[in-house]
Amino acid sequence: MAELTFQQIFEMCRTVRDERRTHANTATRVGETLIALLQHIAQSMEDGPYLRKDREDATEFLVRFLAGLIIGDNKIRLNPDGSITCERLTVTGSALFNELVINHQNVLEGDTYFCDRGIIDAMEYLGNGQYKLTMRKEYENDVVTFHAYDVLKCSMNNLDRARTYKTSWMRVDSVDTTANTMVVTLYDNEDVPGGLNYAPDVAARVIRWGNQVDETRQQVWFVSSKDGRILFLQGVTQPIVHDYNYGAFLGLPPDLDFLKDQHINYNHPYLYARGLIAKDFITLDYYGNPEFKPRDRGIWKSDVQYIRGWDEDAQGYYVDRVWWGGCLWQAAVDKPTKGKEPRFNNADWVCLLGGSNMAIDIISTAGDFFPAGKPWKTTLVASVWNAEMQIREEEIGKENITWQRLSNDAQGDIAWNIQHATGTQGLTLDVDSTVDVPGNWEAGSEIGFQIDISLPEQPEVLSARYSIIM
Repeated sequence: MAELTFQQIFEMCRTVRDERRTHANTATRVGETLIALLQHIAQSMEDGPYLRKDREDATEFLVRFLAGLIIGDNKIRLNPDGSITCERLTVTGSALFNELVINHQNVLEGDTYFCDRGIIDAMEYLGNGQYKLTMRKEYENDVVTFHAYDVLKCSMNNLDRARTYKTSWMRVDSVDTTANTMVVTLYDNEDVPGGLNYAPDVAARVIRWGNQVDETRQQVWFVSSKDGRILFLQGVTQPIVHDYNYGAFLGLPPDLDFLKDQHINYNHPYLYARGLIAKDFITLDYYGNPEFKPRDRGIWKSDVQYIRGWDEDAQGYYVDRVWWGGCLWQAAVDKPTKGKEPRFNNADWVCLLGGSNMAIDIISTAGDFFPAGKPWKTTLVASVWNAEMQIREEEIGKENITWQRLSNDAQGDIAWNIQHATGTQGLTLDVDSTVDVPGNWEAGSEIGFQIDISLPEQPEVLSARYSIIM
């Protein structure tokens, strides 16, 4: 049977359907109709207008998937609302977004530059280290923005497991914005960082590093995730930069000559710039704690609340200092107890000046003259002074006080000292000539009673001696 068109088969089927004569629809007639229909379907499956689902196929006409489309094992979904759901998107050309939404976080790897940039689309070697570069148009009106004498940096990722890359350094000789091309010259190896310069490559990204003559094009901002800093270079006229090219940086400090011997911790971030304009300036120590600015508040007053911390009125961190008892004191806690004077053993304050100005005076309650051969009694009273302030016995503690007897009776002195061991006496000592004076006491004899005081804040023992001479 000759190949029939769809319309001819359609007419055959309608004739069979509408036939009214008896025995007109013979087996041959019906069978030829069915065979023609099947042949048309088979031929359409081979090269007809229908899309196949059992092998690769194509159509030049628009196909509408009104309920969406799933590609692979649910890896890509084209949704009816116009959104696309996929695990990874690779764009070999350029991507244009009216709005780009990053969910949770945005990660930038490597270095990110803020300057003129371009992508090499084609390249032609001109000889003598010169190349003609055709730059990619990322959109219709995109033109090359590099100028003559620009210093260019071109980094090319090797896409290996070690994530290595090579860098090409070039100088722009001429620019043709109409053709979107430029002629560049490679720098010699000795003129580039690392001492090895590479030729540029297609698809590599190019940025302006500086300019040999135009001062307005000799600066570049970039963020380096590898070096851990934001960097501003200025006055750049060549690939290799010097200390004077570092205009500012924020982050881990670079290895610069003028930072050497400056007690720099290269594991901590720093801010470097020519000038700083700020309303509030808070300094921190090595551990990140705020450093307090000393503030002299004059003579200590019992009705004033002194601080070591943030002052809301002054808008800053301060530590108060006061003068009292001939000493300079500094607050050692956030809020020293109001009305409690700065003095020895007051942990709210620390003595900055006068703390080592300690003295001991000893007086006798019965005078300073004692007759030989006659009994007598007296009380020795020791007064301890910190500058102009007298320290009380309870502040010192008996456990820090020792009395010794010193005379020409060595054995008797040892016995007396054992009986009056450390901690048994306070700042007063009762002396009775009948028990505390050697038996060979006579005119011309000398006996001394010495007090030794150990204070935790004093490196040396404080001592004073009271002598009796007949």
